[in-house]
Amino acid sequence: MKQALIILAVAIVFGILVPLYKGFGFLDARIIAAYGFLALLFVAPASADLARTSSSGAILTRLALIVAWGWGITLLIFASAIITLNLLNRGGGLLAPPGGLIAPPPVFLASVLVFSLSGSIAIAALGAVLARRFSGSAAKNILRTVFLVILLGLAFGARVLPDNVTLAILDRFNTRRALTHLAWEGSLLFAVLAAALFPILLKSRHGRSFANIPMAENPDEGGR
Repeated sequence: MKQALIILAVAIVFGILVPLYKGFGFLDARIIAAYGFLALLFVAPASADLARTSSSGAILTRLALIVAWGWGITLLIFASAIITLNLLNRGGGLLAPPGGLIAPPPVFLASVLVFSLSGSIAIAALGAVLARRFSGSAAKNILRTVFLVILLGLAFGARVLPDNVTLAILDRFNTRRALTHLAWEGSLLFAVLAAALFPILLKSRHGRSFANIPMAENPDEGGR
């Protein structure tokens, strides 16, 4: 119930309130790119429950369902934001990101969607590995801490870094083309991370299944 309320609150904030507050500023490529991170926030806590899964096939099935669920909700929230923005547009025409009354550049949107999907897979696998190594609650706390550190870095990094470094970073990622390249690079990094985590996840489950098998007693030992 609590998880459903959190998802509903996130959907209302990012699907309705943010486009209402930003208006046409919502079409900024940086805001559109930021929506790609929402799926990671959904799959991270859900993947910690995979510690209770007993078989490799069940792990992969539940992992796929978690990723599809988190990524699908993100797509619905993004679509709701676009619909909300168009309801505010009284000038006619269809508003689409980024650029206003034009069709969205397919390469940019594809890079954001692929980044969101590959990131969801990698974070789900990471959460499952942490849950098997420690516990479900510990995995959630670790992932929450990592996300909090990232958010703090984004919020207060400009105050810590030198001005020339901050300006260089902002200039580097201030264009749609730069964000597109960054999204593709992030997708590749997440794909590599997921490829490294899946064997660890399946191996840990396989090893645990053998570890849980009780040792057979030798009937001859009783008479000795």
